[in-house]
Amino acid sequence: MMKNDSLQILLIEDSLEDADLLQEFLENADQTSWKVTVVEKLTLALEQLHRHSFDVILSDLSLPDSHGLETITQLHTVAPTLPIVVLTSLRDEAIALEAVRQGAQDYLVKGQINTHALIRAIRHAIERSRMQQVMHQQSVAIAASSEGIAILDTQWNYVYVNEAYAKIYGYKDSSLLLQTNWKIHYDPIQQARLNAEIEQSLQQRRFWRGEAVGHKCNSQSFDQELSITLLPDGGTVCILRDISDRKRTEAAMQEALQQARELHRLKSQFITMVSHEFRTPLSVILVATESLKRYAHQWTPEKNQIRYNHIIGGVQRMTELLNDMLVMNRSGEHQTKFNPVPLNLEKFCQELIATLTTSEHPIIFESQGNNRQICLDPTVLQLILTHLLCNAIKYSMDGGRVMFVLIFAPEQVTFSIRDEGIGIPLEDQDKLFIPFYRGSNVGNLAGTGIGLAIVKQCVERCQGVINVTSQVNQGTLIIVTLPIALVEQIHDQDPGN
Repeated sequence: MMKNDSLQILLIEDSLEDADLLQEFLENADQTSWKVTVVEKLTLALEQLHRHSFDVILSDLSLPDSHGLETITQLHTVAPTLPIVVLTSLRDEAIALEAVRQGAQDYLVKGQINTHALIRAIRHAIERSRMQQVMHQQSVAIAASSEGIAILDTQWNYVYVNEAYAKIYGYKDSSLLLQTNWKIHYDPIQQARLNAEIEQSLQQRRFWRGEAVGHKCNSQSFDQELSITLLPDGGTVCILRDISDRKRTEAAMQEALQQARELHRLKSQFITMVSHEFRTPLSVILVATESLKRYAHQWTPEKNQIRYNHIIGGVQRMTELLNDMLVMNRSGEHQTKFNPVPLNLEKFCQELIATLTTSEHPIIFESQGNNRQICLDPTVLQLILTHLLCNAIKYSMDGGRVMFVLIFAPEQVTFSIRDEGIGIPLEDQDKLFIPFYRGSNVGNLAGTGIGLAIVKQCVERCQGVINVTSQVNQGTLIIVTLPIALVEQIHDQDPGN
């Protein structure tokens, strides 16, 4: 380092004649300003190093208080980054070479020194020292980097691996990877792909970057990003990053995006369905009302009553649709209440069947087991059974029967509803309980796709289970099982419900 535009030199030399000659050589150099501090012993030199800053050291290896390589060792201990030029006699040249191997930047043989050689040695020593410091800093940075960095030879064997690289692959010590082949981390398919891509890219651009799936030392696979650069000697530098977290985040974002798209699609489908479902009964009401307005005075009471029934039916259909939407909204907001009360299930089911059965689709009811009063929420139970029975009727062919079996067991009650209708395609069965989703074979049959979603939520509210078995054109069997002991216990603990 330059101090006040002068190069600060510490000269350690016990021969006054040699010291004077060296200073004379420096004075003859016109291009640089020098300031030389001369000491005769190593101890005095160490004191100077503690007190002052210098740019270079010129040191004899044979001093009154130190001899040979010990001199270099002690100087490096006090000033590890300071460049050293060794001054030696011809007979000690071998020691001087060893001193260079141990950290000195250069050596000069006394009797062969001139101004040019001295200036050249000093400047080269300072420059090499600076380069060594930069290389050391780079080495420290590479070793401490959070990115995995490795150097490979022409055969793709590891010759250097930093700790981060070894850690990514699950090794506790980076030395365990040395001399092993880079390909051990990849299966044959990955190897073939990487070989083809990397070889072509290195030939064209001397660089390749891409992603791969590697295997850690415990065989666990992980996503990685690689950057490979070709070195002048034919080897390569490989920079490795574990991108498993990024890949998981990307996958989660893609899933969220897909869910958002699906939600948008379902909302659009729902709006279309609801519009259709409301438009049909509204049209019926409008036509019946217009007919009564114009012709009621001409028609018989029976014919007028038919139009009134159409109006009532349309209003009931819209009311049911609105109620279903309210149930869905409350379930989504976890507002659905569960108020179990003692019920005679046989009587409850028979009364419900009486309101739903038709001559075209008779509901055949059967009760098995010991009929007794059981605690269930009648509102929730009616939602479950009404939607299931209505679906069984709606999707049955003309004349198709609906079998409804009530089964009592000691700790649970089961409702089995079987129809002989159009059935559910296999590819639709895992989507039955998704709101607004309808089977691909329903055609023009009216519906919104929220009935089974409501049933599912109501069954889960009762802590029960629902199972569906179906074949296209052969019918559908739906079994709902509700626990008895649990609802009785809830009722006993909270009689206010």
